[in-house]
Amino acid sequence: MRRLLVIDDHPAVMEGTKAILETNQDFVVDCLSPEASEQFLKKHDFSAYDLILMDLNLGEINGMDLSKKILETCSSCKIIVYTGYEVEDYFEEAIRSGMHGAISKTESKEKIIEYIYQVLDNKIVVDYDYFKQLITQQKSKSNSQQTQHDLLTERECLILKEVEKGYTNQEIADALHLSKQSIEYSLTSVFSKLNVGSRTEAVLIAKSEGVL
Repeated sequence: MRRLLVIDDHPAVMEGTKAILETNQDFVVDCLSPEASEQFLKKHDFSAYDLILMDLNLGEINGMDLSKKILETCSSCKIIVYTGYEVEDYFEEAIRSGMHGAISKTESKEKIIEYIYQVLDNKIVVDYDYFKQLITQQKSKSNSQQTQHDLLTERECLILKEVEKGYTNQEIADALHLSKQSIEYSLTSVFSKLNVGSRTEAVLIAKSEGVL
């Protein structure tokens, strides 16, 4: 039997995911809603699970940050981002953070279960078009000696343009028809790529590099 853990702040999503996964007789599934405290990590033995499905938007908690903390204490944990947002926006960051990729909550039961089995076998499934895009970016970077700044996605550039206008995260979300959390995650990715710590720095560096 494989022990799985679903971490989400929506009981209906947790129970629904548990019911879907346990149609596979090889899976035993637990559910957990995180607390905004350091004690949360100390109270639970995450090493007891073969795999963890981690939501990104956990109220006051960022699922990506929580995953990194879990991996600091249990590097052998296999964690998959389990999100309702665009998977491609978080896949690369998830891999860089030591996670095992990302899958959408909107995927079919069969595809989610197949993905879990691949990860349990220490493999990662990547959508063909997304993988081709990554290869193209890396090839372009090698040929023209691009900096990491050139790896900003089209969405990240659009968000930076709105940041330059002085808009808040909520105003940017409204303008681009995205959630506030999606804007926050994208800005975190931008800060990491540009090696900056603030919105102002991000805009200045992006403009100096010709990104904006």
